[in-house]
Amino acid sequence: MFFPTFLLVFTVIQVSICLNEDYYWREYTGTIPDDALVGGQDINKKDVYIGQAYVHGDGLIVSEIFPGVREVHAPINGVKTVKSYIKILCGVQQNFYWSPANASHLHLQMIDKRPIIGGHENGGILYIGRLSYEGNIRIGKIVPFNTEDARFYFNNQGSEKSVSSYEVLVYNENAVDVRLGQ
Repeated sequence: MFFPTFLLVFTVIQVSICLNEDYYWREYTGTIPDDALVGGQDINKKDVYIGQAYVHGDGLIVSEIFPGVREVHAPINGVKTVKSYIKILCGVQQNFYWSPANASHLHLQMIDKRPIIGGHENGGILYIGRLSYEGNIRIGKIVPFNTEDARFYFNNQGSEKSVSSYEVLVYNENAVDVRLGQ
């Protein structure tokens, strides 16, 4: 009697978790999926997407994906070009928003918010960030484990650049509540 009850409870928990997870990382092969999240637009008004690249020995690093380009440039110890093991963030666009933040107060600014985890490096998680830089939206990583200096890093024409003011990709829990009728 215990095992069937446990199995039923475990199944219900798994289904509930799946209903709440309406975003995911999908393998990127050079084609933009229909449900890929748009991170912003470049200076030519073309969409820029949110990527995640595996950099051997460094971690899963947030990066930009441009339509038709199969490689990404990950900001980690400079900039590393990655041609495989790339994922693209997918989900319902309306369930996300960008929240202004800065390096010295990120932890306070994220109270009661759910920043999206975009990867990891050096044993710590990375958030997904963006900013407008020289007319382009730049997607990159935020290093929140540097608690008093949680900077945003991005690829700037082949070199790694960091800034202290940026936006953080945040999950809008209220959008899910409306969709699920709660």
